[in-house]
Amino acid sequence: MKKPIAEKQIEIEGISILLLQKRIRNLHLRILPPLGEVRVSAPVRLSLVQIKKFVTQRLDWIRAKQIEVRARKIIAPPKFISGEIHDFFGEKFELRVVENSKSNSVVIDENFLELRAKKTTTILQRKKILDDFYRVNLAEKIPALAEKYEEKMGKKVAEFRIKKMTTRWGTCNVRARRIWLSLELAKKPIECLEMIVVHEMTHLFERGHNKKFYALMDHFFPQWKLWDAKLKHKIC
Repeated sequence: MKKPIAEKQIEIEGISILLLQKRIRNLHLRILPPLGEVRVSAPVRLSLVQIKKFVTQRLDWIRAKQIEVRARKIIAPPKFISGEIHDFFGEKFELRVVENSKSNSVVIDENFLELRAKKTTTILQRKKILDDFYRVNLAEKIPALAEKYEEKMGKKVAEFRIKKMTTRWGTCNVRARRIWLSLELAKKPIECLEMIVVHEMTHLFERGHNKKFYALMDHFFPQWKLWDAKLKHKIC
């Protein structure tokens, strides 16, 4: 790890930034947990004006990332008990657990997600019940979107599958024409699911994320940038 030659605190539009100048080739910008501290590592050859310009161009991203990082420390893992708030296709529902039910299920009752489970169920078992509910409902949304964009794009998908993903919203096996979608999309607005479906189907035209790929995205789903930003910044 390169040790800093110079270290100073600077401020840009109300954001405090720790600037470390090192013998490195490129600029690096990091937002550190738990308080969202902004840290910039910059090559010695760059002037303060150049560094400030680099940071200024990314202020919107910095602010969004700070909100995300600071929120992590106050969000406790769900316990799947009554009163918790859970998302379902972009809407927030209060969880209501009904114990001593004969079967495990989840139903929507006005503003509640009613989780019906036996009294002896554990947190993990309740989580699975809710995940199964998400999986079924997500699977129900896919065929209409697939039909819409297969016709629009002139490409046929062999199969859509759903699985838990921690770092991606979707993947596409171009050779097999098989698309995997993240189970977490059941918690997001339907437009996010639509955007990911189009994104993965666009890989059937272009494997990489290049200019041609994004031009196709603009053509097939013009508002994709809005929903992509919402997913990245966790504001939906």
